[in-house]
Amino acid sequence: MQTILTDKQYNLLSRKILNKIEKNYKVLPINSLKHPNYVLRKPLYITIEMDKNSVISSLDEIEAFAYADTEFEAINLLCDEIIALYEDLKNDRTNLGKLPAKWLAYLEEFIEIK
Repeated sequence: MQTILTDKQYNLLSRKILNKIEKNYKVLPINSLKHPNYVLRKPLYITIEMDKNSVISSLDEIEAFAYADTEFEAINLLCDEIIALYEDLKNDRTNLGKLPAKWLAYLEEFIEIK
């Protein structure tokens, strides 16, 4: 069997790919939703993706996303999105399907109302 890359070339290529991904993608904890009426019991881990023209923040567990020009703005918008979704789900608790009910249960593990 003929190899395309040597072990050294493969390791170098792997490192380059990982470095490229790490520059454009990271997971970080948020400890606050930046709202006076809501407190997080424990950190929520969100994803930040750097695109050419924007920053995308997301909380994949509830399929919430926000787009902005800066990381700071993207995180703030995501916090607003999480709160809006939480309030909508909470207010319509009796009519939720399976997936929205799971999202609400997930959020209730983290969010405490003051």
